[in-house]
Formats: sequence, structure tokens, C-alpha cells
Amino acid sequence: MKANETKIETPDTGNTVNGSPTYLTRDPDDIVTIVSLLKILAVLLFALVLSGCVNMFLIFRKADRIVVDKSSGRVVELNNRDYGSTETVSITPDVPTSTDKKYLVKEFLTALYEVEQTTREAQVNKLLRMLDPDLSMAMANRLKQNGVLAAEKTESVNSSWELQDLSVDESDPYILRAIGTRKIRRKASGQDVEESVQLKCKFLLKDSPSTPIRNDNNLRTGFTILRFRVEPVNGKTISPLSLIGDAEETSSAIQPGSETTGGK
Repeated sequence: MKANETKIETPDTGNTVNGSPTYLTRDPDDIVTIVSLLKILAVLLFALVLSGCVNMFLIFRKADRIVVDKSSGRVVELNNRDYGSTETVSITPDVPTSTDKKYLVKEFLTALYEVEQTTREAQVNKLLRMLDPDLSMAMANRLKQNGVLAAEKTESVNSSWELQDLSVDESDPYILRAIGTRKIRRKASGQDVEESVQLKCKFLLKDSPSTPIRNDNNLRTGFTILRFRVEPVNGKTISPLSLIGDAEETSSAIQPGSETTGGK
């Protein structure tokens, strides 16, 4: 009996011809078709597994970086291979610099001394995130205990800040010094007054302890403020608020009300 033949034995004598059993044979073409389909299925499964592996590799692989200087059309970097620098573009490792330090201090002073009641809460949250966690908690508690924000709202305080100088200390690159003028407009005893004070500030920065180093809290500068100190330079000047074009009686009322104090 051949491999593709099936022997069927039954007690029924009608299934025998001349006393011999009956054999059912599968069509050879049917066998060839089944074998071919199995081979195709194996190829498809292999292709599917290979495709999945390639996709996973592309998903987790670090993307290639291609940098082209549009001013000259030269390729500076291709597939993470450095081709040098051009007159306008150069590629170096990401290292926070003094420019980042100055930007952080500048934004901190602006958030601290530029007051607009509609955005004050957001600005305070912004400046607290720039500070070292311990200093941030201490300053938040001080603002709450002293009632600074509530007083600003009660007196309708609005102020502007003009940065006059900002430099990095030559002896310590993590120390920055700034000088600027703050002008405050508020209500005092029912009268609108304007205060002007020149402030000098000293900041001690440190590298950001968080990962990644550049993040939204430190404005992607890579630094946080560890300590800072602010003190007035020449005292505070207070005078009634006047505008150009006011009546003469308003101008005459300004002079006796002007005074200079030594407070911050």
C-alpha cells in the first residue's frame, strides 16, 4: 500500500471486489497544493516576525540628526557624523553657559518686581520654580506670613522693572550681580503715589540637580538659584502720581507731598 492510500475495512462484503479490500487514494495535485500553501505560510510568518523586529528597532533607535546651514547649503552634520562647522553654524556639546545664567536671573527679577495683578499669581509660581527647593519653600512661607501678595492686591500695586546692569563675578562664575530700578504705583491713604527705588542684587546659582538638566522649571537654562540678596542703593523716593497734561493745581500739589525715605 502506498503512502497516499487509505485502507478501509468494513464487515460489509459489498465493499470488496473479487474478495479484495477497497482503497481510497488522495489526489497527488491536492498534496502538492497543501505543501505549497504550508511553504507560503512559513514565508509569510517569517516576514511578519522580521517586520516586527525591524519596527521595534526603528522605534527605540536614537534618531539621526542632520544639520544643514541654509545660508551656505553646506551639511554640518549627517547621521550623527560631524562634518565640521561653517561661518554661521557650529556644533558643540550642550553645556550651559553664562548666557543661560544671565537669562535665569533676568527672568527671576522681572517675575519678582514687575507686578500686574491679572498675572501676579502665575509670575510668583514661575519665580518659585526657579529657586532651589529649600529656598523656594522658605520664600513661599515668607510671602504668605508677611502678607505681601495680599497687600499688593489691597493697595492695587502695579510696578515696572528696568534692569540696568547684569554681570558674572570674575572670581566665581556662579555668582551674579545685578542693578536695576523698580517703579511702583499704588494707593496710600486714598492717594495714588509712585515709588522709585534702585536695587542691587546678588545671586548664587548652582547646577540643576534634576534630570534632564534643562527643564521648564529653570527655563531650560540648566541652573537654579541657591541664594539671593537684594538691598536698596539710594533709598526710596515717594511722590504723588502725576501725568503730563495734568492741571496746574495738580502740579502744585505734588511738591509738598514729595519725600525720600531710606526703606526698601
